Amino acid sequence: MGRLSGLQIQALSLYRQAWRAARSKPAEEQPALKQYIRDEFHKHRDIPRANMMLVEHMLRAGKKKLQMLSMREVTGVHRK
Repeated sequence: MGRLSGLQIQALSLYRQAWRAARSKPAEEQPALKQYIRDEFHKHRDIPRANMMLVEHMLRAGKKKLQMLSMREVTGVHRK
């Protein structure tokens, strides 16, 4: 794998931050949170690199979700 682009670095950083936020939650909620994080990144992994507007949008949306996940009051995710 060659050098990473700036957006790829931002996506990796977001993933790591989300993973750390999940580890700060109660132990019984961590597996579900980690699976949610994996699923969200996996769902969007095929976005073409050339579609920078969509990638940037997804990064902004991910950062908002991370802010919410980082809140003390939030202990887990409820999926449909």
